[in-house]
Amino acid sequence: DNVTASFVGIVKALHINERVNILVLDDRMKDYAASLLAEAKINMGNINFYIADYADVWTRDYAPLFVMDIESNTQTMVKWIYNSYGNKFPELVKDNDVFFSLKDAIGISMIEPGIVMEGGSLEVNGKGILITTEQCLLNPNRNPDLTREKIEEYLIQYVGANHIIWLKEGIVNDHTDGHIDDIVKFTDERTILCAYEDDTSDPNFKILDDNYKILEQST
Repeated sequence: DNVTASFVGIVKALHINERVNILVLDDRMKDYAASLLAEAKINMGNINFYIADYADVWTRDYAPLFVMDIESNTQTMVKWIYNSYGNKFPELVKDNDVFFSLKDAIGISMIEPGIVMEGGSLEVNGKGILITTEQCLLNPNRNPDLTREKIEEYLIQYVGANHIIWLKEGIVNDHTDGHIDDIVKFTDERTILCAYEDDTSDPNFKILDDNYKILEQST
């Protein structure tokens, strides 16, 4: 189907320069996926399969954040707590455990800050600048006992941020409560790609316009 073809296309584009890691539910799914990739003439030497009992394919939000210690040149997985977007989707909560079961297979050390965080709520430029939203990180359905200042301490310690830009909120009616990945993306360390709404009748117009002004003032 179209979805499967899209996944194959993504893997085909990535595997040329990257090792691609793919989660599958069982050996049957692994064999099926491998056959599709082989049929697309993909070099299977650049593909790793990991069997895990996951619920959602959107791993960006429950997978660890991979960080590099520049001094030791070692990579570490930062595993946040995932609570399915403020406990909105009980069927997804089990995804919090996926990478604990894969830790040994991946072979990279893992640290746990012990707070709720999703990958899609953070955007970094790799040089210390981090962008996020108050709507998500300060939402009482994530870490109700943490102040903005305390959350910043975690971002400094575990992500290496030295300049944190707080936008107000994300797009309207987004179940993630304002994930930054709907709005902003660094294309290099000094260039930001922004979503912008020019229809003044759209409820997202003011949100995106205000966010854009904050970015202009902060970067």
